[in-house]
Amino acid sequence: MRTRGSNVVGMALIAITISLTGLTAGCLDRELKPLNPCLVSGVSRKVAVNNVDKVDLLFMVDNSNSMEQEQNSLKMQFPHMIQVLTSGMRMANDPMPFPPAKDLHLGVVSSDMGTFGVPNVMTCDAAGGGDGRLQHMVNPMTGAVGCAANYPSFLTYLAMRDNPTQIATDFGCIAEIGIGGCGFEQQLEAPFKALWPSVYVDGKGNVVTPNPYTFVGPVTTGRGDLPPPEGAQNFIRSDPTVGLSLIAVIVVTDEEDCSTPMPQIFTSDPADPRSMIGQQLRCPMNKPALYETKRYIEGFKALRPGNENLVVFGAIVGVPPQLVDARARMGVDFTDDTSREAYYNRIMSSPLMQETIVQGGFGGSVNPSCSRRDSTGMTATAFPPRRIVEVARGFGANGVVQSICQDDFGPAMDAIIEVIARQLGAVCLPRSLVRKSDGLVGCNVVWELPPPKQAPATTPTECAQLPFLKPVDPGREQVNERGGNNCKVEQLPITNTANIPDVPGWYYDNFSMGVKQDCPGNEQQRVAFSAAAKPPTGVVVKLECLNETQKLPITRRDVSTSAPQPELGSACKDAVGATMAGPRGQPVAANNACVVQLTSGQDTSMFCHPDLNVCVKSCMSSADCPPAWECDKRETTLAGSKGKPFCVNPTCGAD
Repeated sequence: MRTRGSNVVGMALIAITISLTGLTAGCLDRELKPLNPCLVSGVSRKVAVNNVDKVDLLFMVDNSNSMEQEQNSLKMQFPHMIQVLTSGMRMANDPMPFPPAKDLHLGVVSSDMGTFGVPNVMTCDAAGGGDGRLQHMVNPMTGAVGCAANYPSFLTYLAMRDNPTQIATDFGCIAEIGIGGCGFEQQLEAPFKALWPSVYVDGKGNVVTPNPYTFVGPVTTGRGDLPPPEGAQNFIRSDPTVGLSLIAVIVVTDEEDCSTPMPQIFTSDPADPRSMIGQQLRCPMNKPALYETKRYIEGFKALRPGNENLVVFGAIVGVPPQLVDARARMGVDFTDDTSREAYYNRIMSSPLMQETIVQGGFGGSVNPSCSRRDSTGMTATAFPPRRIVEVARGFGANGVVQSICQDDFGPAMDAIIEVIARQLGAVCLPRSLVRKSDGLVGCNVVWELPPPKQAPATTPTECAQLPFLKPVDPGREQVNERGGNNCKVEQLPITNTANIPDVPGWYYDNFSMGVKQDCPGNEQQRVAFSAAAKPPTGVVVKLECLNETQKLPITRRDVSTSAPQPELGSACKDAVGATMAGPRGQPVAANNACVVQLTSGQDTSMFCHPDLNVCVKSCMSSADCPPAWECDKRETTLAGSKGKPFCVNPTCGAD
């Protein structure tokens, strides 16, 4: 949610390096020194600012004979999905909207990759079938009133130009692609081939040869950069000078994936013993012939080298609804590895998700994983999608799985929208920072500007071009690895939504409703910019913090265990002059927040540092300090502590 007069960074992670050293083992990388006192550790975090308001959304829709009703259910949800993405409103008058997508590309690909080079397989084309081509012709069997005769290879939506309702209708026209496709579905290979380029360029602009991935079929090196109608040229936006897009791949199928480099396993030649295996068992019984799922986990992410958070993978598949519905997802923190892995373990260990083989007519089959009644009263069944779930799992918080065995696809689409919305929102910081007495945090935000030849027309290349940019401090790198200038951004002492000024600068946001909505658990803090300092496209924002407080517990044996206690390094004010809660939950003055309650009496040797806003231990000599620490009586130290010496870690004091 954007608070009044502000613009929270909506970006993708390039790299995260967090240095959290122990109190007795040295402090920071030399890059972040000098530092005194040593009560802190360093955080360096880079964020690519590409104003991510572009989404390239590719649906893989299974077009085998069992999918007619599911395609119709999916079509009914497109208006809702597109309306939410383009408005940022999950509901009418949404109190916590997300930054909307202002630029959409919408494409569809079928699961039909044929049986290239293998003839006489029923419903399968030996010439390669759909072969990863974007589907844009209206199916004459399903085309509804209001559909054009044909459409471009993919649809585009631009805010202030296009009507999202019409785009949703048009997308429904091409997404209901009909049935009759090859029964050996390759639900992962088809969208991968559609997006992977025939000439791959890495994150540094270098052409990689040979191409990291090759394919079976008429085109062997991917279609992503081939011109329409054969390929999807320009479907995904990869030019950093105009802003990278978020790529979302959504797989909709009632079968397990059978992507393979060996279409010979699909043979119908009676002289080949594989032809005696039933169609449903052909892939489960030939698993070594299938592509490893890491091909798709790594390959889709490689479409955004260095910006892997800009790739989302969603699946509406044959997972039993009770394993992925709202109740099953309740309490799962999908940004936490442990919580998320436990969720996926429950899915994959369910008896219904096992490929149980049933012997019988037509060469045997696999037990269904779930089923539902379609609109005709017939039972529609789906089968365990273990490979597809593993791919979603490999995308971490950017993966989502929902069930195709439900009458209403609305909840499934909402879950997918939520994952996309998270990436259109802000980047959260891993741990809280401590405000100093002036309301600022001990951090610098640096804009790494692009060099002139790589900069969009509206992006500065010199610090002097904007009044709130200053050269970085002496001794720091003046030029970044791209060859552009590094500039420090002015920090604003903003502590609540009521005092956000219209002047340019950045501020530490741990108070807005937006940060509570967008940032989970312990990550409810972020860097935000006032409206006048919105980072332009092509800039890399680097956050460098020197005050992520290290805490050293009080180890006295007579410390009271009946109430929470302050620690060396605990914050003693939560904002400018505001008091903290004391050991018994009552508001106390800053120095009192540093008092340790003992079983008998109090330990008042700690006081609130007036500038750093953390509890420090007073001392007369180093004997009063924790092991390996020293009593700091230097004039520069006393000037900041109002004349009171206190303990510091000498391994990272001022040089």
